[in-house]
Amino acid sequence: MDLLYSRYASPDQFMSTYIRQGRFGEFVSFILEAEGKRRKEALQKEENDKLWLAYIHSMTDRSFHDWKEGLTQKKEPASFAMTDRQVDIVKQQARGILSRISPT
Repeated sequence: MDLLYSRYASPDQFMSTYIRQGRFGEFVSFILEAEGKRRKEALQKEENDKLWLAYIHSMTDRSFHDWKEGLTQKKEPASFAMTDRQVDIVKQQARGILSRISPT
């Protein structure tokens, strides 16, 4: 729920629309995918910023792009894909939330 309150002024109203349409699972999937994408992009930006600082201090005559491509060790950003067990837990939590909500 914290994800929703940080993004929407009234997430209860927003969720109730999806609930009435029978699309709550789609809504939960969308929110989780968007958060995963946001985290991945933030991680990539942080990594790129660190590389930029290293580039500035390297005193090389190559461009940043060439210097970055010349690195032998390339690190892939951490994956935020959820396991089946995590998906089941999130679905169970969503059902618990739904059981306490009565859309009017």
